[in-house]
Amino acid sequence: MIGGLTVALVTPVTDTGEVSEADTARLVASVRPYADALLPALSTGEGAVLTDRQWRAVVSATVRHADGLPVFAGILRPTTAEVAVRARAAEELGAAAVVATTPYGPGVSQEEMVRHYADLTSATTLPVVVYHESAVSGNTCEAATLLRICALPGIAAVKDSAGDARATRELIAADPGVPVLQGLEHLLLECGPLAGCVVALGNVEPALCAALLSDPSDTHTARLGEARARYGLDRDDWYLALKTELHRRGVLQTARAVFEPPPGERLPAPQTDKEVPR
Repeated sequence: MIGGLTVALVTPVTDTGEVSEADTARLVASVRPYADALLPALSTGEGAVLTDRQWRAVVSATVRHADGLPVFAGILRPTTAEVAVRARAAEELGAAAVVATTPYGPGVSQEEMVRHYADLTSATTLPVVVYHESAVSGNTCEAATLLRICALPGIAAVKDSAGDARATRELIAADPGVPVLQGLEHLLLECGPLAGCVVALGNVEPALCAALLSDPSDTHTARLGEARARYGLDRDDWYLALKTELHRRGVLQTARAVFEPPPGERLPAPQTDKEVPR
């Protein structure tokens, strides 16, 4: 069963934009004592702007250095066909599951969302975790649709980054048949009996994240608020704030983004794991 603390990893890159295996190894080693699983290449990993080569490099490096921890490969691609291609690649690379959104676009119907996940689970032998959000895909999966998706063979869990604690509580109460994991740090203590969490804060405070799941006391709650402010988790580019801290600690050689725009141009927002979902 999927649960506990899954760390949504940043993607370490060199000054030339290549995925850094050495940095990936140090990052994984720093969170391993507290993590139950690792998730590269999703929103915190700037998955929306990873090239195929970068995506394969970060997933394979994470698998190589996981030392027994399951690796869930994040997949942020706009169509079912593209997601299926990466899901099959994740199998070859040794991932334990894949995490994916609905297809992109406001015109995607609820039936198309169900069909997307049915097709995806047929295209791979890996368990599929539903990445429930709106900011990446640009659409909204309704509660009834999400329950239908959860009932599909091959669906293993829901990573809920939709940003509505009440809706998360209602999903849990509806007994979807799969674990529900919260993807937003600030909602961790508002959603009822979660099976676990998938959070960016785990990159820099894995012990705190694990403690929040096992003992959601007032002390840990106060520390959570302080950590969110300290590490810039409310920023649109929270992943860069995390990289900056990891670089300061010597875990990463650089705090570079995966994609560096030409001077004077803005960095594209790689969709996230929070309201911008992480």
